[in-house]
Amino acid sequence: MSYSPAPQLSQTTTQRRPSTGWTVKRNTRPVSLPSVQPRARVNRRFEVEWLEEGDILSNTIAAPALPAFEQAFGAFTHGVLIQTTEGPVAVEDLVPGMHLECAGGNVSQLTWKGAITLVPGAPTLSDMPDRLYRVMPDAFGLGRPLQDQTFGPHVRRLDRDAKLRAALGSEAALVPLSAVADGSSVIEVTPVSPTRVYHLACTTHETILAAGLEVESFHPGPEAPLSLPEEMLRLFMGFFPHMTSIRDFGKLTAPRITAEDLVAIL
Repeated sequence: MSYSPAPQLSQTTTQRRPSTGWTVKRNTRPVSLPSVQPRARVNRRFEVEWLEEGDILSNTIAAPALPAFEQAFGAFTHGVLIQTTEGPVAVEDLVPGMHLECAGGNVSQLTWKGAITLVPGAPTLSDMPDRLYRVMPDAFGLGRPLQDQTFGPHVRRLDRDAKLRAALGSEAALVPLSAVADGSSVIEVTPVSPTRVYHLACTTHETILAAGLEVESFHPGPEAPLSLPEEMLRLFMGFFPHMTSIRDFGKLTAPRITAEDLVAIL
């Protein structure tokens, strides 16, 4: 992420060969993204891969480092094991087209993967510095996780607490991992070196299995169209070229609550 004297939306099409023999092929072709002149002078490089008509396409996009943009890329750190139908795979080795195991036993296809690099001390448009969250073994039950694992700043896990069920009338709720950081079982960590973080999106919004935890795939949430100006919303959708509208994300698989909501309920 860097200061740019004349920020421009830019894109670079790249190619990376898949390391496993999945039944999808990788291809590259020009992708038409919206022409936007961002007003912000703090940019970040957003890397995306997506599945389109059997091809795996990829781009690198320079865009403003808006918190709403960064949330789409910051759930998993390098090395987090994601459960697939072929066994656990490190998040950095996943490619669109793979099938992920989800909570409840269903399977969903990975259609999109995004990545950014968090650089300590770099300028940002967020009011809060980047934080990571280290989850200690068995923090959420036996084998959840099996060993200590670090997650990105924007991960949410599925919480099945009985008080949440009673308050929300739902079997479970998606809670930010940051909301349960207690310095013991979940520890807030300030990165001291550049750290690569990822997020994943499936055919529909899902709760996938990551290091034994039930965590959500990416969904912008129903508030995204209201929180972003029209030009920024068009730029945001440029991260998801396989979609034609933000409505294509579909419904949330479970309700979301904030850290403040969690404190009030529990």
